[in-house]
Amino acid sequence: MWIAFLDGEEALVEWSDTDSTYGSRQMAARLALANELRRVKAVVLADMIGDRDLGLRRESNSTGWLTDLVWNTAKRLGYEKHFLSESQAIEDDHMPFVKRGVPAVDLIDLDYPAWHTPADTLDKVSARSLGVVGHVILESVKEIEKKVR
Repeated sequence: MWIAFLDGEEALVEWSDTDSTYGSRQMAARLALANELRRVKAVVLADMIGDRDLGLRRESNSTGWLTDLVWNTAKRLGYEKHFLSESQAIEDDHMPFVKRGVPAVDLIDLDYPAWHTPADTLDKVSARSLGVVGHVILESVKEIEKKVR
């Protein structure tokens, strides 16, 4: 199990397959070249999960069974009000792994008005939201381990 902090997600000019997700593309490519990607059983991406009004939609480019597993875990833990049933498609750091056949799920709250602006300050962040997502991820890892053995 790894925790990877990815950098260089944002486009330098205009978002495209070649101008975005620099860190995750590099990581997926290096793992593939080293023949290590086959050992990656799942990727859980936590991106923009600290909003005070946390509402994560099911990301439709994510792997279905993995998304279901995480959402079912959230429901079991009593966090269904934060893990919404609506879906949306997002191009994010999970896509380089999805494109290489690795199951991946993106946990992201895009209903965040101060996103990447000068108003994007710590007073918009909630320790509770971070805790909820962290709890769901930790419990989901246990379920993922059972499924991918």
